[in-house]
Amino acid sequence: MRKMAMMVAVLMLAGCDGGKPATPAKVPTADSVAEAPTPASAQWTIRVHLKEALSDMTYWLVEHHYPSYVVKVDGSEVVMIGPFDSQDSAEKAKADIDAALTKGHRLSQLQVIAPRS
Repeated sequence: MRKMAMMVAVLMLAGCDGGKPATPAKVPTADSVAEAPTPASAQWTIRVHLKEALSDMTYWLVEHHYPSYVVKVDGSEVVMIGPFDSQDSAEKAKADIDAALTKGHRLSQLQVIAPRS
């Protein structure tokens, strides 16, 4: 019960910056992206295709100790799990998470995403 109360408090506090003015994010131009060096250690991630509420899935991932974060892709919020150092470790984590999702009667699907090159 204490864990659940703590998670609820954390999730509530995460949305408390609503009164602050939003500063626009600095978006790199196409030229600067093309010139940027590729990191030496490319990182793999797992994308969660949601079949339920985003907050429910992020709560479940935190509860089961999976490192996740939320990003905006084409205007919609997407849950990502990772990063992983290799494709093998990402695939192994995907299999473990798929098994846990099935056991927990969750309907979301996972996809391993290759690092950008």
